[in-house]
Amino acid sequence: MKWKWLRQKSFVFRIYVSFLVIILLFSVFNLLSVHLFSKGVQNEIIQYNRMMLKNTAERYQTHFERVKTLVFDIYSKDEVVAFNHQIMKRKAEDIDYRAAKDILKDLRTQTSNPMFYLNNLVIHFDKGNIVLEKEGSLPADMMFTNFYVSKLYPASFWKNNIRYPGNFLMHSESDFQVSGLNDSNTAGIIPVSFHMPSSHYQVIAFLDAQRMNEAFYDDAEDKQFMILKGDGSVLYRTAGSLSADAIPEIDDDQPYRLSDGYYFFEEKDTENSLTYVTAVSSASIAARVRSTNWNLVFILTVSVIIGLLISMYFIRGIHRPIKQFMASILHRNPAKLESRVHEFDLIHQNIRDLMLEKESIHRELQNKQSLLTSFGYINKLKAIVSDINEWKDIADLNEPFFLVLYQLHFKAQSADNMHVKRSRMAYYIHEYINVVISESIPGSHTLQIENNQIISLIRRNEIPGDLDKALSMLKERLDHDRSYVLVTIGISSIYPDSSEFNEAYTEVLELVQHGRPVDETQIIRGPRPDAAWLVFTMQQEHELYANLQAGNAPFCISFIDRMLDQFNRKEASIRQLRRLGDGIITRVMKILEPFNAADKAMARQQMQLMMECCTLDHFKQYFSQLFDTAAAIILTKKEEQDPIISYVMDYIENRVGSDISLDQLAESLNLSAAYLSVYIKEKTGANFSEHFNTVRIRKAKDLLSGNELSIQEISLQLGYSNVTSFNRMFKKMTGMPPGEYRKREMIHTGLDRDQMRTLL
Repeated sequence: MKWKWLRQKSFVFRIYVSFLVIILLFSVFNLLSVHLFSKGVQNEIIQYNRMMLKNTAERYQTHFERVKTLVFDIYSKDEVVAFNHQIMKRKAEDIDYRAAKDILKDLRTQTSNPMFYLNNLVIHFDKGNIVLEKEGSLPADMMFTNFYVSKLYPASFWKNNIRYPGNFLMHSESDFQVSGLNDSNTAGIIPVSFHMPSSHYQVIAFLDAQRMNEAFYDDAEDKQFMILKGDGSVLYRTAGSLSADAIPEIDDDQPYRLSDGYYFFEEKDTENSLTYVTAVSSASIAARVRSTNWNLVFILTVSVIIGLLISMYFIRGIHRPIKQFMASILHRNPAKLESRVHEFDLIHQNIRDLMLEKESIHRELQNKQSLLTSFGYINKLKAIVSDINEWKDIADLNEPFFLVLYQLHFKAQSADNMHVKRSRMAYYIHEYINVVISESIPGSHTLQIENNQIISLIRRNEIPGDLDKALSMLKERLDHDRSYVLVTIGISSIYPDSSEFNEAYTEVLELVQHGRPVDETQIIRGPRPDAAWLVFTMQQEHELYANLQAGNAPFCISFIDRMLDQFNRKEASIRQLRRLGDGIITRVMKILEPFNAADKAMARQQMQLMMECCTLDHFKQYFSQLFDTAAAIILTKKEEQDPIISYVMDYIENRVGSDISLDQLAESLNLSAAYLSVYIKEKTGANFSEHFNTVRIRKAKDLLSGNELSIQEISLQLGYSNVTSFNRMFKKMTGMPPGEYRKREMIHTGLDRDQMRTLL
């Protein structure tokens, strides 16, 4: 029968069933993954839209600040002021329009600058009803009646706009009929005007709304974008059926709001009193999720079908050589085996020799059911430096025993300072342990199985009292050398014979993993429950890595010291702290990747240094070095070859106790405050006030570490108007009020002095 090999008891059938079970488990796992993934996809799409809106709002905000600077600079130019003075003092026929030549040239240059997205740049003089724009000068009535025509903004609107008490005004977008000498077109324009109170002229920037939208926003078909002014009116909106009235109220603590079949996302610009809103169709998001789910189901179906076909092909391919192989064993007369599997040929060629040796090997193994027959410990045996005769004694052991494991933790500085190799140090420790244990408990065996592991095998049906005395002696001696090496000692349960050496070693190895990060020898006699998972809250994690990205190493070091003290109070083990360190190193390496300062070699080096930490102080020193190094790299890359940023940082450092402002700093650099604010943010990732507060709080920490000044005196010395403002900012930056910080520092200082007294 063609499918005879599918009989239930056949080896091939069982393999095939195993394949089917694996495919079934794979399918169930993938279906579960699809189910869970579909729930996460919608949230990811929502988060993506929220992030896109945030980026769009930042781009618009930056551009509006840039336009503010532009119109203010044009308004303040000496040539513009002089031309306005000429219009105010002279009659219309006496005005010298040649004086506006440089003004017109500047208007053309700025209008053609692609970074401003300008359709035109206009100076409107009220007294003479004159307009200067990129093409020349003409009467204002003609400009807004023939060349830039809008129902919302006729000539009378701009005449009244000069008398409006505001300075910088952004007007709602309107369709303008823009006419030139040879053509005419309709353009969506956002007018932006600037004038000083009681002024007789104004600068108007006509922003091309469509070009700005294409540059700053992902204008998809299922989205609608709006910019609302402070009074709720629409500054700009893309095409769509939604109006400003349809936008629901969104609380600050809500990432979005679902209303009338749309997800609404909102970002506020407090400086310009603007609100950016994106409305995304919920039906569109649901369609994306369904499309993703169907694609995953289709891929899963194809994978299962391919898996079944490959399984059939593979099973049929091995069935024939297995059948011939079985025939050879039964008839003891193997024929020529034709197989594409080299292993089958080799088995066939040596079948007779294997069968002859079978019985002798079986008898030998029956007599040595011990460690030597455990494949899991062959790799351990190759590292042993003790006499092989001791292992022969263990192999023949048929009485109860227990193990004592000594885990060595070498301190990083010992090898450099003492010029002693760790392997030599381990050898001396092994010899000393062997002497102490052998004298206290005769018949015991002490062996070195790794460079950092020594094990004692003691043949007893109960743990003797002499062991405690011997271990206490070892602890006292080993603690004298704790500046070079720390030892964690674990004691296993009683096991009946050497065939269970594997289980005994596994138990005792697990015990030493629960060692605490203390600077002394530890003896662990039974299982210790691990502390709760050592993890940061989302807020703590964000705070730590945000400060690291800003190059704020002191905050990061203070934060991790505080968290390590907290974990130590929870009795965290060395293993748990190393797991925590593993996650921190991985995250730091990812932060350094954009600066081309992290690679696999650096990650391995940091991981190796962290794995050598075995006390709380070691972990603190290591993380201090890690954050100092990472912050230095970040600050160097950000401030490299940038004299403006260097000047700003020096300016803040030297005037931290003064009431300085961004305007003063900008004036000293001969720059506008708006431009300097954007420049600092783009170059360093933080604004001026954040840098100023960071330096102030760092100085405050230094002053709080001493006892000379009160908190109120420190706040006055750092330029705070009152102690309440200082307390609020300090708690915001460090997570604790200054009084608590000073108390913690005094406690730590007191502990250090007590230790010094004890040592002396």
